[in-house]
Amino acid sequence: MAHQKTLLIIDDEPSIRESLMSFFEDEGYLVFSAEDGETGLDIFFNEKIDIVLTDLRMPKKDGIDVMKTIHKVKPDTPMIVVSGAGKKEDIIKALRMGAKDYITKPIEDLDMISHTVKQVLENKRLNEENRQYREKLEKSEHQYRTITENIAEGVITVNENENFTYANQAFCNMLGYSSDELLKKNLKDISTADSFNVIQEQTLNRRNGLTGRYEIQMIDKNNLPVHVEMACSPIFGDANAYQGAIAVVRDITKMIELRKKFQKFLSLKDTQAKDVLPICASCKSIKVKNNDWIQVEEYFSTIVFSHGICPKCCEKLYPEIDFSDLDAKT
Repeated sequence: MAHQKTLLIIDDEPSIRESLMSFFEDEGYLVFSAEDGETGLDIFFNEKIDIVLTDLRMPKKDGIDVMKTIHKVKPDTPMIVVSGAGKKEDIIKALRMGAKDYITKPIEDLDMISHTVKQVLENKRLNEENRQYREKLEKSEHQYRTITENIAEGVITVNENENFTYANQAFCNMLGYSSDELLKKNLKDISTADSFNVIQEQTLNRRNGLTGRYEIQMIDKNNLPVHVEMACSPIFGDANAYQGAIAVVRDITKMIELRKKFQKFLSLKDTQAKDVLPICASCKSIKVKNNDWIQVEEYFSTIVFSHGICPKCCEKLYPEIDFSDLDAKT
């Protein structure tokens, strides 16, 4: 159910006050009225008032004082001045105190006042929504910053031209730059030429709303290469316009080194494996050329074996004998 809007009319002329009160009640407003500024302020601070219509020239407390008090305590409360042809100075003061409009008496068109009130209340609603949105956005941004500043992976954002707009501490540590230094740079400044070509190709995908994961090589502050894996997502603004990207960056330099060592190991393994003989785990037959299998005795039939014992085994079996003397005499 929609909230019934409350309206406060402050005017020392009974006919105008009653006329406005009757009209706005018919319009569906909850209306309060006061014959002077002092009474009007008492009502304002004891009721939840959405909008105030006030005269300027009134006993006890005039409209300027009323507006000044309301503006000081609740500056977001919209106020409309309904007064006789005032001086230029009065109009300027009223506008400075937050008056949204200045309507002169005599009032000839109540519908015009109604339109003004609706417009002012609608602007107040929009301003309130914007305020709440900004607060949520600031809260979300604070939470986002807290999370990104405390994770191990680097997190960056860039605009549509690849200029840095944010870099968390992990990414700064990764390349040795401060956040302020990175915010003055473009991705091109810290990437190899080939890697920046990859980035630009990937940006075309980001503009089409696609996410991506790819490996590139960056250059740190000491001009040393840093291999990284980028996981990127596009950022879109109003009217679905591409505004840049956010990326989680992982340092994979050590992984690249291990990958190269493993590839080298595989190449050596393949070379060594050329002289390996397949032997049957059951009968111990040996596979030879043409996929033939022969008995192990037959395979070694051309080799003559003799029994003996190596020096190391002699030393273990006969520690009391000094074999160095025997070797010298032999």
